[in-house]
Amino acid sequence: MKIALNEIWNFLNLPDTKEKDWNYALQAGEAVVEQITTETMLSLKKDENYDTELLPSIFTFREILWQPDVFNEGRMILPSLRILQAHCDEATVKLEEERGQSNMIYAHLLRGLGKCSGKAVADLDKDEVDVKKVLGSFRIGAFPIVKFFVYHPMNRCDYFMEAVNRLNYAVKIMLTQFYSRYTELNDPCWVVSFKRASSTPKKLLKEAKEQ
Repeated sequence: MKIALNEIWNFLNLPDTKEKDWNYALQAGEAVVEQITTETMLSLKKDENYDTELLPSIFTFREILWQPDVFNEGRMILPSLRILQAHCDEATVKLEEERGQSNMIYAHLLRGLGKCSGKAVADLDKDEVDVKKVLGSFRIGAFPIVKFFVYHPMNRCDYFMEAVNRLNYAVKIMLTQFYSRYTELNDPCWVVSFKRASSTPKKLLKEAKEQ
């Protein structure tokens, strides 16, 4: 079943979700993180090592993700896209070196954001490119990843409020200036499953195979 991004914390308060047979996956557009344990989920909510500067560094200060259509040529936005891609790649490596299950989730998402930037750069190198279409597709791809970090429970309140305002503005710009449709904006969500290990004794399994 699918659970909305912020509703997962109420779900985790259910007593039986502490059992090891629960499994979670984070779906943020094309970036999907699978095989997340309940323990990791609970640690996300109170991740004391979460870098509160991460949100402004990948979104709030990155005007390429929310500013209006002010570009007429692809070469004008290439530097911003390449800088964002490089920043995501660098942050991904750092998180992977620090290890930790929460960091692996963040790293996977940042890698996905870097890929969105890289794809936009590649598309802008093509002949007769539609800059608005490329930038619109880039923002649609980045939207669910950005939204995950915007609503991370360990964000600073001031950073969160500023990012929410920027995100709402970004949505308005995507719909009015970049050919986007509201149905194209996919919210990140959790895919939750429960699979209890078989309790059949090994002896019975052996007998069943021999019959």
